[in-house]
Amino acid sequence: MNYSNFETKWNQWLAGVIDGDGYLAIQKTNKVAVCEITMPLNDEQLLAQIKQKLGGNIGLRSGAKAVRYRLTHQEGIRELIHRINGSIRNSQRVPQFQKLCDKFNIPFLPAPTLTSISGYSAGFFDADGTVCLITRTNLPEFSIQKGTLGKINRLYYSRGGNQLQISISNKYLENVAIFYDAFQLGKIRQVKQQTKTWYSWELTTETQILSFCDYLRKIPSRSVKSQRIFLIERYFELKKMKAHLAPQGTNLNQAWLSFCQKWYLG
Repeated sequence: MNYSNFETKWNQWLAGVIDGDGYLAIQKTNKVAVCEITMPLNDEQLLAQIKQKLGGNIGLRSGAKAVRYRLTHQEGIRELIHRINGSIRNSQRVPQFQKLCDKFNIPFLPAPTLTSISGYSAGFFDADGTVCLITRTNLPEFSIQKGTLGKINRLYYSRGGNQLQISISNKYLENVAIFYDAFQLGKIRQVKQQTKTWYSWELTTETQILSFCDYLRKIPSRSVKSQRIFLIERYFELKKMKAHLAPQGTNLNQAWLSFCQKWYLG
């Protein structure tokens, strides 16, 4: 099928979202093909964009902390296959997608080597990426505070003990190594926590982070993470002006406080 350049980028983005937070299957009971994407509740608008193009339904998941997009309409599944064929890369998702292709007699197209101009990375970032400010402070009166207010205070009072980081994580190394190869930025780190192990592609320097942000300006993030992406240039501007070290009551200090609040409150 022929798609415009904009639609092609969108299709690649969709493949990234599905590779990160999606699931493709043929139900055993009725042999119906299904696509599911489960994301945090505040990313409902992202799923609504997919529903607008393909149909389907969006519903709350357990505890009302997540929403699930579900597509079972077979014409919608057929269109989905055409849109993402040639862009699915996740080692766990490829076998699932191949079964859908077989069911609809559509030749499976393997994904080419990922490049830094594909929309795929933006989609995977929306699914399995993070944008965070890691704070280091020795002020116990703020570190014990809970919730959003505590996070704002820890950042505001960190006095330079903070580091911006963008990362994309997955359980399997091959599913994150492609981003390092495509962008030639950052590093890949193995993370172990109790019984779980995963891999993380991490960007930590200003040059690395701004380069990835430049990519996201061309192929935008559609998740709530975009709110923080828009604040990143401001963060580096304020750090260069040492706003985080400015005395209380000054305009620079007020600008830093305003940034801290926007970072966590949006």
